[in-house]
Order: sequence, then C-alpha cells, then structure tokens
Amino acid sequence: MKTTIDIADDLLLRAKQEALQRGTTLRAIIEEALTRALGPSTAQMPELRTVTWPPPEAAAAAPLEADLIRAALDRERGGNLDDPAYWNKRFGFVPPAGRAK
Repeated sequence: MKTTIDIADDLLLRAKQEALQRGTTLRAIIEEALTRALGPSTAQMPELRTVTWPPPEAAAAAPLEADLIRAALDRERGGNLDDPAYWNKRFGFVPPAGRAK
C-alpha cells in the first residue's frame, strides 16, 4: 500500500544510509522498524489454545470440591489463606474480606 508521511529530515537520511549499508531498500528498513515497534502481526502469532477442565474425554469425572482444592493448595504452599500475614509475605497485599477464598 502506498502512503505519504512526514519524517524528520535527519531521520530519513539515517534510514536511507542504513538501507545503503545493508544493501536493501528504504521500504524494507521502514517495514522492519514498524514490525519491531508494533510486534508481530496476528498472522505470525501462534494460535491460542483454550484449555478446559475436565478434558472432554473425562466428562464423567466427579466435580472438584473447593474445600479439598483449598486444603491441597494450603499444604502445597505451606500457608493459610485466612492469615493476612501469609498474603503479605507471599503477594505483598491482603485481599478484601471474602475474596481470599
């Protein structure tokens, strides 16, 4: 696509000199700079995966109980989710009442 833009004279001169040194075109220099500044296009990005639990093949599995999960996490982390000191030490904040569970 063709477009017209205003670029500072010294910046345009530097871009042209870089293109000459690399043996490429001004267009390639500008496209490379834009790609670095904006990140990869969505066509270059890997497809996102959606992870679900339980997996479809285990649809008949029993639902997980929140209390059992919380107890297992407490054991794993070595902390008590109801203890504000635990939150301060681990995360640097204490969640509002009722949100830690």
